[in-house]
Amino acid sequence: MEKKRSHRLVVTTVLAIALMLPLTASAGPEEDYQEGVAAYRERNDIVGAIQPLTRAADAGHIEAQLLIGYIHDWSEENEASVRYYRMAAEAGDPRGQMELARMYLSGEGVDKDSATARTWIEKARDQDYIPATIQIAYAHLSGAMDYPKDYAQARALFQQALDQGYEQARSGLAAVDRVEAAERAAAEKAAAAKESSQKATK
Repeated sequence: MEKKRSHRLVVTTVLAIALMLPLTASAGPEEDYQEGVAAYRERNDIVGAIQPLTRAADAGHIEAQLLIGYIHDWSEENEASVRYYRMAAEAGDPRGQMELARMYLSGEGVDKDSATARTWIEKARDQDYIPATIQIAYAHLSGAMDYPKDYAQARALFQQALDQGYEQARSGLAAVDRVEAAERAAAEKAAAAKESSQKATK
């Protein structure tokens, strides 16, 4: 944990240095994005990646917005992360919508707001984005984000995701089974205790 925290501090420091450098013109958003990706993923050069990715993101390149949002997110530059996730979300990208929803759920870079998070998740769900389906299924399982607890609906959504090839949905179906089994056991225990008490008073 300490090693991870130290690495994040280094990334944050490097990010701050990169952002202080002047932005220079480039050929275009796609070229900037490719330059930034090559620097970040192939050379592990954050300073070299930040500027072209920022230029591309500010010019409306969605993949750049998502990546620069992630870099800011990982380095705890939460307000900047929200800014770029919001750009992607408002452009209609379901990944950006889910990431922005996550920030609202956790209260990172924005005030915690489960209703706004739900709105963005549902926008992603409307585009058949499976992670949004999974998120809503878990919300029905737990009653989060003001969704009603509805195990049948949760099961149906997990099954829908599984049918679409999202194998992680199996753990959601197993969670529904566990919750339903626990509630049945609790109900049976309560009924047995009530019956025992009634017999004792006769």
